[in-house]
Amino acid sequence: MPPGQAYHAPPSVTAPATIGAAVGAVAPSAGVSIKDISDHLKVQLLIRSYQTRGHNIAELDPLGINSADLDDTIPAELEPQFYGLTDQDMDRQFILPMSTFIGGDRPSLTLREIINRLKNIYCTHTGVEYMHLTNYEQLDWVRRKFEVPRASELNHEQKKTLLKRLIRSTKFEEFLAKKWPSEKRFGLDGCEVLIPAVKQLIDHASDTNADRTLAIVMHGDAALCGEGVVMETFNLNDLKAYTVHGCIHVVVNNQIGFTTDPRASRSSPYCTDIGRVINCPIFHVNSDDPEAVIYVCNVASEWRRTFKKDVIIDLVCYRRQGHNELDEPMFTQPLMYQRIKQTKPVLSVYQKQVVSEGIANDQFVKDEVAKYNAILEEAYEDAQKVTYLRNRDWLDSPWDDFFKKRDPLKVPATGIPKDTVEHILEKFSNTPEGFNLHRGLERTLKGRQQMHKQNSYDWACGEALAFGSLLMEGTHVRLSGQDVERGTFSHRHHVLHDQKVDQKTYNALNHLSDKQAEYTVCNSSLSEFAILGFELGYSMVDPNSLVVWEAQFGDFANNAQCIIDQFICSGQSKWIRQSGLVLSLPHGYEGMGPEHSSARVERYLQLCNEDDEVDPEVAILKPLVQFSPKSLLRHPMARSPIEDFLPDTKFKRALPEDGEAVKSPNKVNRLVFCTGKVYYDLVAARHHLGLDPQVAICRIEQISPFPYDIVMEECLRFKGADLVWAQEEHKNMGAWAFVQPRFNSLLAKQNRAIKYAGRQPSSSPATGNKYTHIAEQKELLATTLNVRKSDLETFKG
Repeated sequence: MPPGQAYHAPPSVTAPATIGAAVGAVAPSAGVSIKDISDHLKVQLLIRSYQTRGHNIAELDPLGINSADLDDTIPAELEPQFYGLTDQDMDRQFILPMSTFIGGDRPSLTLREIINRLKNIYCTHTGVEYMHLTNYEQLDWVRRKFEVPRASELNHEQKKTLLKRLIRSTKFEEFLAKKWPSEKRFGLDGCEVLIPAVKQLIDHASDTNADRTLAIVMHGDAALCGEGVVMETFNLNDLKAYTVHGCIHVVVNNQIGFTTDPRASRSSPYCTDIGRVINCPIFHVNSDDPEAVIYVCNVASEWRRTFKKDVIIDLVCYRRQGHNELDEPMFTQPLMYQRIKQTKPVLSVYQKQVVSEGIANDQFVKDEVAKYNAILEEAYEDAQKVTYLRNRDWLDSPWDDFFKKRDPLKVPATGIPKDTVEHILEKFSNTPEGFNLHRGLERTLKGRQQMHKQNSYDWACGEALAFGSLLMEGTHVRLSGQDVERGTFSHRHHVLHDQKVDQKTYNALNHLSDKQAEYTVCNSSLSEFAILGFELGYSMVDPNSLVVWEAQFGDFANNAQCIIDQFICSGQSKWIRQSGLVLSLPHGYEGMGPEHSSARVERYLQLCNEDDEVDPEVAILKPLVQFSPKSLLRHPMARSPIEDFLPDTKFKRALPEDGEAVKSPNKVNRLVFCTGKVYYDLVAARHHLGLDPQVAICRIEQISPFPYDIVMEECLRFKGADLVWAQEEHKNMGAWAFVQPRFNSLLAKQNRAIKYAGRQPSSSPATGNKYTHIAEQKELLATTLNVRKSDLETFKG
């Protein structure tokens, strides 16, 4: 076979020779030629091509440098010649298909007029990207908004309002530049239309009786396509437990990322292509055409209200001053900034347009400028008189009166009546009549009933009592994270699934009382960054809710480290924003390797602002990081009697020694402080070695704020004992670096010091070898209890 002829395309792939040839097989109706049918079909394809790809050649760049999609070529399907249409066809009348509204009330137009209207709609200062929508109703809705003749025109009053707002956004930047000429402002220069645009979104939503809450998210072009959290967050769009029922995304697309050209920062034509993933329309608009921007904002607001779905506004603009006002952008973008110097500010251009249209005159503009400058000067003078800042002035309305009748110096009792305990456990241990439960879960529920009879409750029961009692008091509880409904370790099972009826579920904690608050427990998408950010925002909106984010393993929280560092731990210090968010991070060394052992206790302690030489402040509402158990979920010693939940009980910051060592404190030669799972290993090893009378063990349940008072009491009770801090984590990890200076401050006058017992420093959180783990664990126990490693040869743990 000759070269090049080895491959023959299958019939389904081979394209017909011409469109006309395909039509030729269709028998013509009386009085209608094959050519007429063929040409009408061609025009229909041309119209669809403009609807689909017109945005690719829209004039979006205010500077006229970049093509809309970074591709300077014109798609062939936008040319009439592509379909065999010639100049002779330009003045022929064509019946318009149902898939377009460009004709208004006219059923047909000439080809020349069709092309002109399509270009004006899709290829000027607005690029409408919507043909990827899979819902015909939504697709047709967008088409109608832009194709109906004169749909985008603003009336005189709207234009005058737009001019006023442009004056304010522009003069505000000029005012700041005048008052603080040497400061970095990261100002609006080059995108002054942003403030009028956002104001229009809000106004239009209000005008049409929209919901009280409107979600608007601002993006930068480079970050939108460069940051992974954007994809994680967009994915929440239609998830029942996370949707905001439509978010308007406004992209400040200044066509550069610091000094990086768009061609070097993304592989897609647009920075907004992520919107295609969730089937949302994308409106690209030239920011130097303020009226086009305002119309796009109106459409976006109506879309969000009508369909409760996301929409993207790609506001194509530029940075007049570079990355900041003290930057020199000519180093890296000389052509762009030569063009910027030649480009007049949008206010100057639009002001002339409005005046030329007779909507306003020059005196009107001067009066508006003078009026706004007076407002700014007055505010500036008032600011000079302020000698102190009141935090309350910056608190959001949901926090009003939150701190009234609360004593920050007292830890309140949190116990609940016995009948409440029994009621919650009764509900938590049973299912309604006719519910087909999995056989394995029948054993789980019977186990809960058995614990109730034995007065010995495990972690799952304790958690259910905590959540259930809050719900019955009227406090909303939300538990979110990967696999939280069942629990990573199959211990929770708050959502039960009927084994015979699809999608039928039962959540006992939502059936405690007719007057209870709602319990939301929701499996999240496989994301830490976006989900934790969502839950932080949820907790800040309502301080009277308990919001818990649980990591599948504590190790995985490192994927959300930005949210933790930037917002959770420092939000109050930076922005006076408080949150009661709870991070539940499964933690514990059980031989599962470096990715399933450590929640990185040391990182969170390093972020605490507690001074090691000053008594810690009492926090009335702070984010809580809870290092939750794994193997202890079913450990027979990790149980609590009902008495621990009854009235007058409260959280115990530390659990002092309460065994044999208490009987003769003078005989105790070693006092061990620890936290977490290692306690149970130490207790078992101590008992195995017969050291119960000689070694006392105190558990620190709250590491920060550090419980100085309880620790001091233990140290004084066992005056003659050596002091040891024991931990499973390596020496450069865990709580050691945090507790050591606090022990030193506490023990300075006693002439005592605390020793370290644990793994040696390491770059990896844990070994991946099970036998190495066991050897390290025995070494830890031996060092802590001051015995030889050989003494523990028969110890099984």
